Amino acid sequence: MRRRVLVVGSMLVAGVLTGCGGVEPGGESPESLLAEQDQSLAPTCPAGYTPSYVWQCARLAQWQAPCYYSGGPGFYNVEHLWCQSGGTVIDAGPTGLYACGDCW
Repeated sequence: MRRRVLVVGSMLVAGVLTGCGGVEPGGESPESLLAEQDQSLAPTCPAGYTPSYVWQCARLAQWQAPCYYSGGPGFYNVEHLWCQSGGTVIDAGPTGLYACGDCW
């Protein structure tokens, strides 16, 4: 038992001394990578279009994300980005914001 502890301890020391398992210098933190990814997934309007945010009502089945209603189906409000240029209107998609409950 004592020998096993000694072997494992020496392996850990060797790993630390050789730089195994450490943080890479100059690497990006996971938080900054997630922030970049979140921003790239957000809908945007094409150039020349005016953005407007509209809440829309959606119906959910029982136990369906994001609200997980247990007593049967329900509703939730989801924010969409709409883009307008002249007479052209485009639904760019949901922004990721939602609120469970009755329609507004």
